Amino acid sequence: MKKITKISFQLHSYLGLFFGVLYLFFGISGALLVFKKDIEYFNNPPMHYCVKGGKTISLNQMYHKVSERYPGARQIMLHTFPRNTQDTYEFMIFNYQDNVADNYLYCCMVDPYTGKIVKEGNFSSFESPFFRWLYLAHYSLLIDKPGRLITAIAAIALLLNLITGVIIYRKKIFATLMFREKLNRKSPRTLNSSLHRIIGVWTLLFNFILFFTGFWMNKSLFLPAEWELIPKKEQNYQAKADIDQVIKHAREISNFRPIAVKIPADKKNDIIVSGEFSNTHNPLYLGKGSDVYYDSDNGNWIKTIRIEEKPFSDRFYWMMKQIHRGDYDNLFIKILYVFAGFSPAILSITGFFLWKRKERKKERKKERKKESRLLKNTNDMSFT
Repeated sequence: MKKITKISFQLHSYLGLFFGVLYLFFGISGALLVFKKDIEYFNNPPMHYCVKGGKTISLNQMYHKVSERYPGARQIMLHTFPRNTQDTYEFMIFNYQDNVADNYLYCCMVDPYTGKIVKEGNFSSFESPFFRWLYLAHYSLLIDKPGRLITAIAAIALLLNLITGVIIYRKKIFATLMFREKLNRKSPRTLNSSLHRIIGVWTLLFNFILFFTGFWMNKSLFLPAEWELIPKKEQNYQAKADIDQVIKHAREISNFRPIAVKIPADKKNDIIVSGEFSNTHNPLYLGKGSDVYYDSDNGNWIKTIRIEEKPFSDRFYWMMKQIHRGDYDNLFIKILYVFAGFSPAILSITGFFLWKRKERKKERKKERKKESRLLKNTNDMSFT
């Protein structure tokens, strides 16, 4: 077991050093993204504040305006409905890519009273709202497919870090959970060591879940097919269906709440209204898990697929996504996610200082050995 512990310690150290900066970034950015809506809506910023008029323009008009604004789009999504009568509609535009590292996401916020575009921008640019940039940075490091592959590898690395951490601290886990392990403030080294151990133990399960779900969301990047680019169309497609009527029908479906509307822009395909059913029992199935399909030419209803009716692989992926994002209207759960989100950052910092101190100790030991050899050689020469 000693040998396994030694190997685990070395692996734990090397992985922490190599991926430490990524753990730091993913932890902090993930914690901020949990409260993205609360922070973004704070104090009614211009992009979420419209002067209330007498009459709003139709969603269909907004859609056509956005479609004409982005003629190279392959899909247009009504991403966010207004939270009140003075908020904007937000569209997300999916563009084609020239190479695998290109960003393809754009946002476009429309004033429902004037039809004017209030805010728009490339997700990889600060022209778009900050949290769109942060989302893309957290999800793909701003380089899409290569970045998503890196995040998947980093997730695997942290999972290995957690497993090796369990092996190293296995004798201390129970005592830590029973509050028998206290912060040792005798010196910076003992403080770092105890902080690293206590936070690591208390966030072990949560971090395992967060990074496993992060890996699962990006696991397809290990497959060659995921790296193929969608071929561009010479002319984009505009849906003939009335988007207002589509949403009206979706809202009339018993227990259904529409959350987003996906409109094809590359070819004639179904319009999909994604949302949730209030009588869904599994909380991890809520959000945009269920879909209602409409004909994009005439707006006729085609079919409704509840998330419970989808294949297990689709349901499992959605659950992983829901768990990872922590997008719940519960303050306690959000705070829990923030604490867990900051823990990899704290662990990477404390781990680095522990490694640094260990390296200094090794250097001092080498210096003493060197001095000892020099002294011995001097004594031998004096003796001769």
